[in-house]
Amino acid sequence: MEGYELGDLILERLRRAFKIDEEEFVALKVARSTGDPFKALVATIISQNTAERNTREAYRRLEEQIGVEPRRILEAGPRRVAEAIRPAGLQDAKARAIVEAARLIVEKYGGDMSRLMEKGVDAVRGELLSLPGVGEKTVDVVLSNWGYPVVAVDTHVRRVALRLGLADSPSYRAVREALHRVFRPEKRLEAHLLLIKLGREVCKARNPRCDVCPLRDICRYARERGVSTR
Repeated sequence: MEGYELGDLILERLRRAFKIDEEEFVALKVARSTGDPFKALVATIISQNTAERNTREAYRRLEEQIGVEPRRILEAGPRRVAEAIRPAGLQDAKARAIVEAARLIVEKYGGDMSRLMEKGVDAVRGELLSLPGVGEKTVDVVLSNWGYPVVAVDTHVRRVALRLGLADSPSYRAVREALHRVFRPEKRLEAHLLLIKLGREVCKARNPRCDVCPLRDICRYARERGVSTR
């Protein structure tokens, strides 16, 4: 089994094993509750290298103290933004990225990031990847939350994809393209979320719980470890 049929099987099993709770994915919740891609971008930047609870607290503080709007962020400047998002850690670097993102949206898109999002995947990547502290995963999270058929690849998704044998190279783009060959366009956001759940709860970096994994019978890593598929 390969291609979309394999992807359908994987999603069917993961749906039975895990529930997607928006509280566990701050950027997803922000995107769905506000419909504002700039707010989703800011939440995604804040979430880099920190736990969701820290992201949630930092985003809440930023909203209350400054307001997560491009012009307000730009007026406040990096020092005030950094202080607001301190609970997420790496606040100085994240603040610079947020302020530069705000500057881009104000100066080129009149403060309305939806104007950029409507230009398509290549335009969004071209603009956002030019910003300091904004990498491909951050951009892909924003794209997928806006409805584009993209699988964002974080550390959990990469680990799971490589262990399952869905991807052979660990490079970001190689994993993303491999997952695009497996999951249907309309299922790619769901795939991203469920693979994260699998990576967080079962397919952990250390001591993976292969014996309870719903995908152990189709997993290359489990076969190599001699895990029973029963």
